[in-house]
Amino acid sequence: MAKTMRHLVIVVILIVFWELLARSGWYPPLLFPPLRDILRSLSIHKQEILYRTCYSISLIGKGFSVSIGVAFLLAGLAVFYKPISEGVSTLMGIMHPLPAIAILPIALLWFGSGNRSIIAIIIFSSLWPLIANIYNGFRSVPATQLEVGRNLGLKGMNLMLKVMLPASLPHILTGLRIGWARAWQASVAAEMVFGASGGEGGIGWFLYKKRFMMEIPGAFAGLTIIIIIGILVENIILAYIENNTIKKWKMAG
Repeated sequence: MAKTMRHLVIVVILIVFWELLARSGWYPPLLFPPLRDILRSLSIHKQEILYRTCYSISLIGKGFSVSIGVAFLLAGLAVFYKPISEGVSTLMGIMHPLPAIAILPIALLWFGSGNRSIIAIIIFSSLWPLIANIYNGFRSVPATQLEVGRNLGLKGMNLMLKVMLPASLPHILTGLRIGWARAWQASVAAEMVFGASGGEGGIGWFLYKKRFMMEIPGAFAGLTIIIIIGILVENIILAYIENNTIKKWKMAG
């Protein structure tokens, strides 16, 4: 609760600072609109923003689900098989530092300017931090816990599910946090570049349209929703998982 209150205080300070700067006249209202214009635009476009936001979240859901599945598979195989471990480590060293925006031209050539390219960008941006954290989590499981599991007759998949997975939760949750943030950023960036496919598009496409038509309050309204979605996922969904696993079991986070 204290953490949430601190966040609210910071948000209020930022809002007040924004309004004072907008009213100061240092920047033209067309480029730096006051809050009332942003809220008015948010009210006018609320149905479209809701639709675009749900559209983006559906693409992120598809791409992020694939990333999570592939990350667990590769990290699990890498723990048990040394050649796969070396291959995954090499791939992470090459791909992890590469920003998703750098592969946009390749994605455009391979998958065309549509949803497949956007999902490919989401997968690429979120996969590597997920693999890195899950793999490190599996490798950080204390040898005594593994030995106890083996003494109880656990091995292979059972050992992973009943011992390694619960013991790796702090690392896995960190990977989910970073992966989700990367996926959200990549989705908005890719939609702004690729645009809409067949008249459909997400919140990034909404931002692009408003910027192109110089409806700056509408662009800031879209940005506000992006920020709110990020805060809700971090402070409600991921915080709920953390409170009911890591903190409840008194694991080191």
